[in-house]
Amino acid sequence: MPINAIGLINLEHSPAEPADHLVITALARAHGFHLAHTLTVDADTYMPTALIVGTARKHHARAILAPTLGHFGASPKALALTCTLIVPDRTIPASGSWNPNH
Repeated sequence: MPINAIGLINLEHSPAEPADHLVITALARAHGFHLAHTLTVDADTYMPTALIVGTARKHHARAILAPTLGHFGASPKALALTCTLIVPDRTIPASGSWNPNH
């Protein structure tokens, strides 16, 4: 059974959305994840951390993939409570005991 991940693109950190999708797809492939969904947020997104966590839960994701750490915005520590965060040059393991899939 495949392990799901979601992609995250924060338009405040990169306007090159097509290139970002390619990076996320390559990360999913390299780490053996099924890319269940890619979420795009920007400065107008209401409660982005809650939206990201909710999206991860909806898709039973164990990882959130992004082109750079900046795409996680101001809340990478909060996001890492729920999922492993993966960018091309770094993996931040899930650090919390809370699992959004239960």
